[in-house]
Amino acid sequence: MCLGYCSSGMVNLKELSLIPGKAAWMAYLDVYCLNADGAIFDAALLSAVSAFSHLHIPAVSVTEDGRVVAVSGELVEGNLVKEAPIKSKRKLTLSCIPFSLTCLLHKKYILADPTAEEESIMETHVTVVLDLSGRLVSFYKPGGPVHAHTSALPVSPDLGGRN
Repeated sequence: MCLGYCSSGMVNLKELSLIPGKAAWMAYLDVYCLNADGAIFDAALLSAVSAFSHLHIPAVSVTEDGRVVAVSGELVEGNLVKEAPIKSKRKLTLSCIPFSLTCLLHKKYILADPTAEEESIMETHVTVVLDLSGRLVSFYKPGGPVHAHTSALPVSPDLGGRN
């Protein structure tokens, strides 16, 4: 899933910097699935984007000995603040928001957003990740036939395809 949000450029890594070249925030993301009924990657990516869109960088300072501490004054446990503090918490700015669509290829049909039952009879599936400008971010196709049946290739112009 990292390909979906890392390669999209969704997060400007410079925004995670505390002291350029010395200290930065590290963002961890754990996604827990409570109920899987198909197209789990799509749901997980949507959850990841939502989590990052609500992330706030806290107001902190860096002490002379290199510790990152919450902003509360000029002295922190007897140590002078070494770097100018990030004065207030700020929301992380997101760009290039990724979204995905998983489709099944079964015989001569393409089925979008499959359920778990539909996934169990699939020949193969593909997941396409785009950003809001329509740029391809990632394409994932595990196993199965290398090509789709020619009858499955025409795509409706309403879905962005061209015959």
